[in-house]
This record gives sequence, structure tokens and C-alpha cells, in this order.
Amino acid sequence: MPVRPDYGGCSLVNLMASIEAGMCTRNGHRAPGHPLLALLPPAQVSAARRVLLMVVDGLGDDYLCAHGRDTAFAAHRVGRINSVFPSTTATAITTFLTGCAPREHGLTGWNIWLDEIRAVATILPFRTRGDRRFLREIGVNPLHFFEQPVPFASRLGTSASTVSPRWIIDSDYNLAHNGPAMRFPYQTRDQFFEQVVRAVEATHERQFIYAYYPEIDANSHDHGTHSLEVASELWRLDQGFRRMLERLSGSGTLVLVTADHGFIDSPEPQGIEIERHPGIAAMLAHPLCGERRLSYAYVKPGMADAFERAVASELGYALDLLPSGQAVADGWFGVPRGTDHPAFHRRIGDYLLMMRPGWTIKDWLPGENRHRLVGVHGGTTPAEMWVPLVVREC
Repeated sequence: MPVRPDYGGCSLVNLMASIEAGMCTRNGHRAPGHPLLALLPPAQVSAARRVLLMVVDGLGDDYLCAHGRDTAFAAHRVGRINSVFPSTTATAITTFLTGCAPREHGLTGWNIWLDEIRAVATILPFRTRGDRRFLREIGVNPLHFFEQPVPFASRLGTSASTVSPRWIIDSDYNLAHNGPAMRFPYQTRDQFFEQVVRAVEATHERQFIYAYYPEIDANSHDHGTHSLEVASELWRLDQGFRRMLERLSGSGTLVLVTADHGFIDSPEPQGIEIERHPGIAAMLAHPLCGERRLSYAYVKPGMADAFERAVASELGYALDLLPSGQAVADGWFGVPRGTDHPAFHRRIGDYLLMMRPGWTIKDWLPGENRHRLVGVHGGTTPAEMWVPLVVREC
């Protein structure tokens, strides 16, 4: 059964609400006001001198429970929570960095149609899709583009730090979304944990530390969820995590570990390329956006009925077609609160192509490297949508 995010108290949005409620907001700022996470009372956050949120990209709860039973992550796991929708890095990480639901922050997937430039952008690298031009070089100011909503770190009534890979820590996306947070870059796994400890020790003031680790995700994409590479990476990460907990003992740090999404594998025969369905492709006004597991289709005027019939006839075995307006009404992107990002509705197209378990869909633009992903995410299976919550008081 598809898993729809429970934004009422069991999602990443609610996790950030509990952290923000426990740390309070800066004068002049107001928290988004989402319901709190049932698994993390704000009082537990308030009691901590420091709060460390460690995000392990791609570490789904199903995977941890099946393959990481002997890890310290499993030993301190208090339960599972939902990712956001779509279950993908660009959307979920933006929830971590803003505390907002997807309909509020407006970053609806890896590839987003931007009216501003009449092209598709890969939003985290902040480049156009295909020819890979930097958006700032064609007139898109990242500070203006990302000005809504206010970054989580900017709203907190405490100091903040971010620990992130050196190759992305100063990206347009990260500079805009980390606000005033002190930056601690790293290159290796050992350096990651060293920088986390440095961030904790950087100030005697109460503080929030956000630490991002991407290698489970990278190995899952390249080798698949059942690979030795992913299992080895989790084992090595666990060893570093155990040593970090020992070093933080007595520091008054509340350590929280979760993920942005989980993974499934997609067999190569279950990869659909839209160019092999020219009738459907001809009805698209723009390239597909979003993800391989959840794509947004923009349909040419007057062709909606024909598009629905063609998709049902040719692709109905692999996907469910959902009008975007219905997806919004059903609550996939969050609960309506009058705070939608002004571009949100334009960024989810006319239809959602919601891929069934194991299936993906893709189109290709000139200049793109035609690469296969063994492990994928963005869909609504339990393995993609449920992530663990690990809590340890040090």
C-alpha cells in the first residue's frame, strides 16, 4: 500500500517542529506552527544544552531494521517517521533546513520547471538540466530565489552550525538555506565525525547542529540496496558513530539521527523511457520534472483527455496517474495553511506519474549522461517513505 506522509504528527515536518519548539525562535520570527512529533516531546529538546540533528541520506527504516540490527543506530532507535513527498533529497533536505512542508518551501523534486527561465533546473546544484548552466549565470539570483521561507537556522533563538561535505557546503543552495549557521566542511567519513565534535565544542552557548552525510545514498544509487557496498558503508558509519557518542558523553548533547528517505531497487527492465512512447511524449509541453519514481507531467493545452487515455493504455501497468490538483487536495505535499510557496502549484505540473513498486520513468535531454540508477527513491513504498528516528542523550 502507498504510504502518504502524516503531516499531523509523524513526519520530518513534525520532527523539525518539535526541535524548533524546544529551542524557541528568535525575536521577530515565528515558527511555521506545524504539529509536534509524537516521538520527540519539545521538553526533551529544551533540556539539552546542544541539539545535534544527523541526517544520513538514504538510510531507510526498512533497511536499518533488516541490515543494521547490530548497529548503535538500531540500539537507540525510538521508532520510525514519514519522509515528505516526494521522498527525495531535494524536497526532504529543504524541509530539514526550513522546517516547512513541500507545498510551503516549493522545492518539489530534483528537477523543477522554472517559469523564470522557461527551462527545467536541477535545483540543488542550481543548474539547468541538460546543458548544466549555472542559474546565477543566466540571471537567477539565489538569495532572491530562495528567500521564502526563512531558513530554520535564522529563526532559532540559539546559535547554529552545519556540517556538510566540502564540495557542497558553499553551494548557492546551502548558503541560502543555512542562514547564519557556522560552517564545518569535511571530505572523509572520519573528518565528518571530527567536524561534528568540533561544532559541538565551538561555543559554550546553547546551539543547534545540522550534520549531513551522503554516502549511503550514493552507494545505494550505484550498487543497489542489497549490495556489499551499502552494508560496508553502514558498518563503517556505525563505528564512527559509536566513537562520536563516547566523545560527546557528558556534553549535554541530544543526538538525533534520521534520514531524508529510504530506497528500493529498480530492475533495468522496469525502467521506462518516455521516448519509446512518442505519442505520449508529443503531448508534453515541457520535459518531465521531479524524479524517476515520481514525475510531473505538463500537458499541452486541450490534450488532457487524450493524455489520460494514452497513459492508461500504454503505461497503466507501471504507474498511477493523478491530477496534480487532486494530489494537493489529498494532502500529499502538506496540509493547507495559507502559507504555500507562490510557485508551488506551477512546479507540480498537470499530472503526477506515481510509479508502482520497482518502476521508474525517465526522459533525456541533449547533454545529459544516460546513466542507470540501481537504487531509487521518490516513490511511496514503505521502504522509501519510512525513515528511522534515533535518539541518544549524551
